[in-house]
Amino acid sequence: MTLQELLNADVNSIGEWARQGFAWWIDELAALLPSGLRDRLSSRPRRVVEPAAPSGWRHWQNGRPLSEVQAARSTGAGLALVLPPETALVRRLEYPRLPLSDVRRMVALDLERLSPLAPELIYHDVEVLDREAPDGKQVVALGVLPRSTARHWLEAAQADGLSPSVLGVAGVAGSANYRFDFLPALKADLGAPDGQRRLRYWWAAAGVLLVLNIAGLVFRDMADIAKLQQAVDEQSGPVNAANVLRRRVQNEETQRRDLIARQAQSDPLRVIDALTRAVPDNAWVQRMEWNGQTVRIVGFKTGEADLIADLRASPAFANPRVAAVDTAAKPGVAPPFDITADAIRKARP
Repeated sequence: MTLQELLNADVNSIGEWARQGFAWWIDELAALLPSGLRDRLSSRPRRVVEPAAPSGWRHWQNGRPLSEVQAARSTGAGLALVLPPETALVRRLEYPRLPLSDVRRMVALDLERLSPLAPELIYHDVEVLDREAPDGKQVVALGVLPRSTARHWLEAAQADGLSPSVLGVAGVAGSANYRFDFLPALKADLGAPDGQRRLRYWWAAAGVLLVLNIAGLVFRDMADIAKLQQAVDEQSGPVNAANVLRRRVQNEETQRRDLIARQAQSDPLRVIDALTRAVPDNAWVQRMEWNGQTVRIVGFKTGEADLIADLRASPAFANPRVAAVDTAAKPGVAPPFDITADAIRKARP
């Protein structure tokens, strides 16, 4: 189908294409299910009636026969009319592994060659026997039922107050298991509405509504996320300013701590106080030099003052040593000293 054909199509054609698309979608979903689960979810009637010779009907419920009393209590709709196996012709065919709706259309196009009877004299139906056939094919069964036979038994059932929703043939004579469903084709031929088709459309509509509901929830969540993102973006300016201010405060705090630590380690007053305590009273410091690590004191002493021992005993100095050789004291002049020591840094707070 081309875009030009779609634009030129009328409403009926578009509706038919939409119905075919829904039918294809339902067949695809059903093909994905395991066979056991597909049978349990199927809308196939649990009650079966079949002709009983010479007249009358044999009733089955969930695979078990019913007595006449039980059958009389459960008459009504929702049952399958099952004809004997010999009333229909069955043929095995191989087709590519396509959806069942596509296989039905292929069979309908080739029905004149596949059926011994003319297409206008029969009703036909297709069921899948094996989807895992070799060479990428599937095995299907084609059932052919004469129109006269189908109409005869449907009218007979309706005359006895039965309203079948399925018209099939028994897989084995005398069994409640049936196959095919010729009733949709019969109703379409008679112009009656097809309840099963309407049911499929309702299920398809429910699926579409479910998808739309999920899409609506997704779009709503996306809108909420977009609003949240917008709120975050609106607060990004103040947050960035707060982060910048916080980094500045942290940097200033780090610088303040470093400054306090350097002041504690390089405080000249602490060194002068330590020298005042270490130098004895009979020594005078004439000059003090300090570069932040090493202190040098130059002066004069009297008596037997041992400045090296005094500085070594001080907790503020280490490795005291003579910087220059003591010169001989001149008569009447106190002997000089020139001593260097390493200042011990104060531990950081």
